[in-house]
Amino acid sequence: MPTDSLPNTSVAVADAPPWPAPAEEAFQAGRQARQRGDQAAAIKHFRAVLREQPDHIPAQTNLANALQSMGEIDEALVIAQQTIALAPNKAVLHSNLGGLWQIKGDVEQAIAAYQRAIALDPKLHLAHANLAKALTAQGQFQSAQDAYQDALRLKPYQPELHLELGQLYQRYGFVPQAVEHYRVSLRLAPSAQAYNALGAALQDWGNLKQAQPCYRRALKLKPDFDLPALNLAQMQENLGDLEGASRYYQHALATASADAPNRTKLRLLLETVRRKQADWDDYPQRLAALREALQRHLQREHGEPLPLGNTLAFALPPAWRRDLAVQFARQQAQLAEALATPLRHPREPRPARLRIGYLSPDFRCHAVGTLIAGLFQYHQRPDFEIFAYSLTAAQDDWTTQIRQGCDHFLDVSQQPDLSIAQRIHADGIHILIDLAGYTTYCRPLVLALRPAPVQIQWLGYPGTLGAEHIPYLLADRHLIPEEQAAQYSETLLELPHAWGTTPWTSDAPTPARAACGLPESGMVYCCFNGVHKIDPEVFALWMRILAHVPDSVLWLLDGGAGGSSARLRQAAAAAGIAPERLIFADKRPHAEYLARYRLADLFLDTLAYNAGATAVGALAMGLPLLTCPGAHYATRMGASLCHAVGLPELICATPEAYVEQAVALGRDPERLAALKARLQDHLASAPLFQPQVFVASLEGVYRNLWQRHAAMTA
Repeated sequence: MPTDSLPNTSVAVADAPPWPAPAEEAFQAGRQARQRGDQAAAIKHFRAVLREQPDHIPAQTNLANALQSMGEIDEALVIAQQTIALAPNKAVLHSNLGGLWQIKGDVEQAIAAYQRAIALDPKLHLAHANLAKALTAQGQFQSAQDAYQDALRLKPYQPELHLELGQLYQRYGFVPQAVEHYRVSLRLAPSAQAYNALGAALQDWGNLKQAQPCYRRALKLKPDFDLPALNLAQMQENLGDLEGASRYYQHALATASADAPNRTKLRLLLETVRRKQADWDDYPQRLAALREALQRHLQREHGEPLPLGNTLAFALPPAWRRDLAVQFARQQAQLAEALATPLRHPREPRPARLRIGYLSPDFRCHAVGTLIAGLFQYHQRPDFEIFAYSLTAAQDDWTTQIRQGCDHFLDVSQQPDLSIAQRIHADGIHILIDLAGYTTYCRPLVLALRPAPVQIQWLGYPGTLGAEHIPYLLADRHLIPEEQAAQYSETLLELPHAWGTTPWTSDAPTPARAACGLPESGMVYCCFNGVHKIDPEVFALWMRILAHVPDSVLWLLDGGAGGSSARLRQAAAAAGIAPERLIFADKRPHAEYLARYRLADLFLDTLAYNAGATAVGALAMGLPLLTCPGAHYATRMGASLCHAVGLPELICATPEAYVEQAVALGRDPERLAALKARLQDHLASAPLFQPQVFVASLEGVYRNLWQRHAAMTA
């Protein structure tokens, strides 16, 4: 939520001496014209006053304000400076000048003018309030906070100041303080802005139940307010109500002004929901519009931060992905710098134990959590001491397994970003691994505060973070070939295989094909990736495969109430494929979900955004994965996993080869059976399911990296 940084400027000047009648009459006429909103007439009257009385300070002040209202900022500045020359010790004149400088965009001059006004009159409330806005615009968190507090000490019952201070706190991760000031603002004067801000803070705090009515009240007070519509849309999306989310996103986009800084974000979020719904109407035109919006966004120095995880499923130039990440990371670095709390790290060239910290919101039943749950127990003690910092309060069986494998498990989900960084620093973490990147519930500001001397990203975000404060990325050469390394800001820390997990098993019984809606015989192609990873291009390839393997079906994950299954069947029919050949699986507990893979014959990867943990589940159940790698990390996960289970022949060089291979396997049951048998035989020894070997490689990287760091800081 952006803070309104524009100052209040229309301030009267008291203690004016008596003036001759003609001048006073013209002055009063000018004031009346301003009250009517006729700024042009007011300017004429005030100029008439000044022709008769050049030292008429109230006329000069009102003329400057009227000129400002007409957009004539440069002339208003000249008038304001002339007025100060006549009365250099009037604090309010310096405050007015600061407002003009701030509107012009010269924040440093504005700050100097406000500070001069406060020096002349420490009780001038407006100068404190405007100084706070200016300092906020400059990213000076502590000074802005102090200025707001000074202003509130003078006038504690100003609802807009409590709102602005709350927005300042929330921007820097101090959610409890933000909530407190939003509530005070609402007690003083209910407003749509304050209700929306409170809802967003409560949602950040994980309190969705209280956040939703806040957004609805905001929209009731101001139906054309785009931000609560946007926030409601995101909430409905998280709850699985895609139709409701789409309506709210469209409402927000329709009500946002043409130059609103969040229009690109709105368009990206709306397109993501439509992808989840398999809504491909006018898809090429929509994708072109999204790309154009993203290109414009890249040209702005201070654009609204984008949810970069949402960009991964869309076809974008690789250079854009890096540039978007760099832009976002710089914004986080600026926030960290504004907190002005550098965390210094003592030199420890040879610590007795390397303290490794893992930071994630996904120590739970989540794609990341299920992959890493069994790894931590294999770290060698006492050489390593393992800390897990959880950014969500979720607790399940996966959380318990992770907790048991760590030396320290800390739930920091309710703490401000600065407090989390300070805790990591106080724990003396040598190497901090970010497992979230720019995904849901991430806390990028924590990393930007540099709580550990060495910081790495791994696994959670399939792309570059563009951050100087996270200079390393764990991957393998299948994920990031040497010729693609320039797309990443990070230095690659190369592992033999970037994927490692404990062997996945399922004690759930294998269901009957009929119970899953599958035919008793014939080829079952499968893809349980999220619907948002399916685009028209890969769907067209799948329809070609089905057309060439007549007895085959395609088994997909049901997208829920968003209407995606019906739309996909309609798309199949349009491609000449009987809609009933698309079978949809509802969501099941993890063990039952894994057991279903035993009924399928071949997993068809999505190409724009590959399967990750979903592919691991398929492979673990003996289901081969067919993939076709692309030009960035998210399109190369399937290739990396195929290498990790010893099936490189299932990596296709082109989409045409992908279709040909899928058709060939579908027409040759014996060859496919042999392939599945080979995979089953390899599982026990496949690098993907050798956690001790994987963790040993990981520890080797950590040791070498720490030695390098110690040598560089010696």
